[in-house]
Amino acid sequence: MHYKETLKFLALRGNEVSTMNLGLHRMAAMMKALGSPQNRYPSIHIAGTNGKGSVAAMCESILRHAGMVTGLYTSPHLVRVEERMRTSGRPISPGRFARVATRIRGVEAKLLKKGLLDRLLTTFEFLTCCAFLHFAEEKVDVAVIEVGLGGKLDATNVVSPQVSVITGIALDHQYLLGNTLAKIAEEKAGIIKKRTPAVSGCSAPSPRSVIRKHARAMNAPLTEIFKDCKTRITGERQGFCIFDLKTPACEYRGLRLSLAGEHQVRNATLAVLAIEALKSFPIKVCDIRRGLAHTRWAGRLDEYRGRRRTLLDGAHNPEGAGLLRDFLVRRKEKEVHLVFGAVRDKDIRKIGAAVFPIATSIHLTPLKNTRSAAPAEVAAMHRSFRPKMRIHRNMREALYSAWEDCSRSGLVVVTGSLYLVGELLPIVSRQGSVTGRRH
Repeated sequence: MHYKETLKFLALRGNEVSTMNLGLHRMAAMMKALGSPQNRYPSIHIAGTNGKGSVAAMCESILRHAGMVTGLYTSPHLVRVEERMRTSGRPISPGRFARVATRIRGVEAKLLKKGLLDRLLTTFEFLTCCAFLHFAEEKVDVAVIEVGLGGKLDATNVVSPQVSVITGIALDHQYLLGNTLAKIAEEKAGIIKKRTPAVSGCSAPSPRSVIRKHARAMNAPLTEIFKDCKTRITGERQGFCIFDLKTPACEYRGLRLSLAGEHQVRNATLAVLAIEALKSFPIKVCDIRRGLAHTRWAGRLDEYRGRRRTLLDGAHNPEGAGLLRDFLVRRKEKEVHLVFGAVRDKDIRKIGAAVFPIATSIHLTPLKNTRSAAPAEVAAMHRSFRPKMRIHRNMREALYSAWEDCSRSGLVVVTGSLYLVGELLPIVSRQGSVTGRRH
């Protein structure tokens, strides 16, 4: 397959969440047929409801600044599917992606013919196979692997990591993972392996108890940031924090973050603990400093200056929406114009309840996604905000309308879905440069 054929081939598999079929038997069969590429390099495995992408990006940046050849597998992508699998910070090339995908397709066909697969791989399983094989062929020193959904039955859970990280537990994907924090924690704790260090950022009592119980059963040393670490924010500039951190192993002063928001201090703490747990890769303090100060993770409190100040944030559940609201309140933003779109299976009522009250105007848009909620549906859920709302035919129209409504001192915020952020990122980035970023 060439590149365009590969994209068409993947599109025919359907939306990766809608077609999700949790279980590890297909991945196990594929990995065996491919010669277990996921075991040819050490890895960090990261699960959690929110923050896992940021933690993964920070871990990879630290390792790369320490001179390692790194692999980074994340999902979903914002603009191009190649973003999901990076080596030393660079996305896989379109040609290389097509070649790797062609090989995966061939192995899949052979296993189907032999009856060793019960069905076609899901979109996410297929891409996970591509990433694991690509990293092996690139001979990475270490790979950072973000869980797609859940943990225990997620396609990535065929790795044998040197450290497992659970960023935190909140309600999301309940129809697949369970309706309580404890049930969701059980799924995410499934990435903890026997006698393998684990790190947890979970603070709520019920899921924290589940994670502790699972770690004890696995005889896995568990470090919990709220029990074992101390942090102190010592400064902030344009939303980017400077903080001191004391872990059981080391004390760091004046760590600077290149990702905005106070919640990134927690994510950075998780990343540092994960790096400390990589016993075969002793990392210097200066590498941790440089890695955190130069992490890039687009679409998360990601501000651009152009036609108007525009903030992109892929908050897609109530916890994420609350973090966005708190960030805007701390910044004392007095004029906020929201561009909002979401998928139907999210808790749109609670997401809207978190961010709509601070909005000057709300521009509702459908997504280019089969799971998209109709703008009229969103409006019907939030009738008290209807005077502020405008319903648009598409995302571009909603963005330009928000820009027109926004004064020079105001802020346009694109949020509700990473799909929305991904579609509008190219337009926003063409209009201006990213702000406040350390390079």
